[in-house]
Amino acid sequence: MLVKKLPLRYVVATVCMLSWSSVAHSQQKEECPVQIGVVSDEKLSNDASEIMVKIYTALGCPIEIVPLPRRRGFMAFNNSRVDGELFRFSVGADNYTRPYIRSDTPLFDITNSLWAAPQSKRQSELPIGYMFGIVWQQNYLKSQKLPKSGHRDIGDLILHYNNGTLDRFLAEDSMVKNAILNGAFEDGNEPVQLEQLMSGPLYHFLGAEFAPFMKRFSAYLIEHKPFVTLSAPGPIPATR
Repeated sequence: MLVKKLPLRYVVATVCMLSWSSVAHSQQKEECPVQIGVVSDEKLSNDASEIMVKIYTALGCPIEIVPLPRRRGFMAFNNSRVDGELFRFSVGADNYTRPYIRSDTPLFDITNSLWAAPQSKRQSELPIGYMFGIVWQQNYLKSQKLPKSGHRDIGDLILHYNNGTLDRFLAEDSMVKNAILNGAFEDGNEPVQLEQLMSGPLYHFLGAEFAPFMKRFSAYLIEHKPFVTLSAPGPIPATR
């Protein structure tokens, strides 16, 4: 077999190209998050998850959305069971023990309020419903020294509201409005918005090792504004 010697410069160039290609492929693979935690069984989370999957795919990093009970989100991230969380208020990051990075720009803004049964009084002996794992709700109830009733999700909270266990609750406004529109509350007992207590942006969080990807992700948000349809909840719907 005839073996033809190549000029040294071609050998060096070929080796360098192969080496660069291998490093580039390794870096691209390493910088891609794989699993993103999200609060399970909530419409807002589901809608945002669909958009997030499209963004990651456009950036060359297909992901798996991992539904988790709200309280387990922090634990899963801190233990590296997931590479990041879909969204949280900045105050929620106080519960991270793992180095993290936050998106430069928020995904979208939401509002949260104190909701109450139509005939209930602002001061009541019944506890105020809230959802486990939402930091601002826990801080609010603690600072106000109010009786409280914790729930795993909005469905469980509405169930206890309908059976009279509680007559007031804290919740994200779009979830409550959606529940009213879908008839989740008993006729004539649809809650009314007493006071808006919290409004602000939700950010995407990843482990600090994914900083290069987060830079690209943030740039994509600024350019395309993919979450614009989830911002600014509309007016409170009229009861049926």
